[in-house]
Amino acid sequence: MRPKNPFRLFAGVILTVAMLGSTSSVKAETQNASSSDTYIARDAFYDMNDTSVNRLSSEHFQIIWGKQDETGTVTREFVKGNLENLETIRDFYVNELGFYDTSVSVNSPIDSKTHYKTNLYINKTGLSKIASDWAYMSSDRDGFAYMAVEPGAMRVDPPSWVIPHEYAHAITMHQRGIVSNPWYETTANWFRDQYLGSTYYKYGTTVYGPTSDFFQPIVLNSEYYFPHMKNYYDAWPFLLYITENPDHMKGLGLDLMRKMFRDTGNDTMFDKLSRLSGTSTKDMLGGYARRMVTMDFKRQSSYLNYLNELLQDSSNYDKIYTTLTSTGDGWLKVPEAKAPMQGGYNIIPLDINRNSEQITVDFQGTSSVSGADYRVSIVTKTKNGDTRYSSTWNNGRNSMKLQKEDEKAYLVVCATPDTMLDLTSFDLDATGSRYPYKIQVSTSGDNPPETKNIALEATASTSYCSSWESIDALNDGFDPISSNDRTHRVYGNWPETGTQWVQYDFTQNYTISQCDIYWFKDDQGIDVPSSYKIQYWNGSKWENVKNASGLKTNINQYNTTTFKPVTTKSLRIQMVSNGASTGILEWKVLGVASN
Repeated sequence: MRPKNPFRLFAGVILTVAMLGSTSSVKAETQNASSSDTYIARDAFYDMNDTSVNRLSSEHFQIIWGKQDETGTVTREFVKGNLENLETIRDFYVNELGFYDTSVSVNSPIDSKTHYKTNLYINKTGLSKIASDWAYMSSDRDGFAYMAVEPGAMRVDPPSWVIPHEYAHAITMHQRGIVSNPWYETTANWFRDQYLGSTYYKYGTTVYGPTSDFFQPIVLNSEYYFPHMKNYYDAWPFLLYITENPDHMKGLGLDLMRKMFRDTGNDTMFDKLSRLSGTSTKDMLGGYARRMVTMDFKRQSSYLNYLNELLQDSSNYDKIYTTLTSTGDGWLKVPEAKAPMQGGYNIIPLDINRNSEQITVDFQGTSSVSGADYRVSIVTKTKNGDTRYSSTWNNGRNSMKLQKEDEKAYLVVCATPDTMLDLTSFDLDATGSRYPYKIQVSTSGDNPPETKNIALEATASTSYCSSWESIDALNDGFDPISSNDRTHRVYGNWPETGTQWVQYDFTQNYTISQCDIYWFKDDQGIDVPSSYKIQYWNGSKWENVKNASGLKTNINQYNTTTFKPVTTKSLRIQMVSNGASTGILEWKVLGVASN
């Protein structure tokens, strides 16, 4: 690791105009090195005496640009500002993070005593020998990384986010290890976020860090494998977890990242990290996934600000969180389209009574894929923003004691198959194997509220009831034996058709997640509806329940519909007739008194 060097002149950077030097080859330039602390300007594309290009250097970098600036923005002050920013970024990557410098050709020994400046070419300035694009890093014939960037990607103040990303590619190349292709952009953004999270993110005397980038594509596509075309620039929070090592796992930390970038093994990223650390990738993934519930990393507040912005758009809720559906036998299962792929995870909000002493989850993987496995954890968030975790497990039951401070509870399920691949498809619609599962959730305590048929406590009303029928039949507790059971009173709205409704009003708030409806069908003008909705009063309007599963119209049985829990004083069934009138023999509502 080289010692930090103080920079002087123009806000801390030594700037020199490099117009001399006889050749672009490394061999010829070595004669000009006076010591290992002197960095030599070189150019594999333009002769150092070529007057058709401009050059400006700092201690460790050289910026080259042409004389046909298409943007009208490239001035010497603009170039000086970028050199200052490059020096600061390099100082952080090399002297703080401890990575090899970009000053020695990858074709030479790392400990070479001759060092060269890293080149950045400004596109859109008439450099015909440099491929033009927005921003990229490449390597020249002598084994040095260089960058080519358009002026629009070179903001000086605040410093551009493009430059630390592209220079990260250069740093990666000069570590001389093998980083598999799918991880190429992910690792560059990890470097950049480390820089943004430091006080090195600055210009002049103005310090902009610590701040953070965000990983929105991961959050909105959390069930997908990574890196995937939907998230491959932004899959770096997994590497953030490894770097910070908040769960103190063996072998994790910044040193593991250095080892990974320098390792020449051809194994996948997941296998490489496991091999170098001595810790199972399954455990890394499980720890990472559960931290994503509350963004429980060092810069949590910054990440949460981004998350809260996403949640302001209500359509993002069901992308970020997973609602399970009832199987009808007491289990809840993950919808097929949300079942996680390898490394993907689900965050499942759990509707629990906060007065309970303990929450217990029975987890069963239901995948038929060979080697399927999972890491599962219960996560609670306290009122003051702290996060608590259960132990992780992969099958069967696990419990977590609840505290009075716990405000919310979640289950996190991460797919961790025995074989983790570096998937390389560049198709946005590509999918990997999915790993479905099912769960049962229960709580225990001194006197937890009982889920019961609260319809027995409701006042029933309707848009219309036949004069010889009774609206009170809806919730009188009678269990019919068939849909044409006339041994007891019934509700019917003959001769009305079209859309009709029945409603329950309660004297207090209940949290409700299930309805059981026994339809009346007498073959004399009353039939089951063609469709219906279950709605709740949200305090200002009627709103459809979310994630409804069921909504059946089978006869001679109760039709069970489950949905995302709602807390309300009023519930309604809105029925659309199939041409006949509609009727109900009994309508049960399962709920719990809400505090």
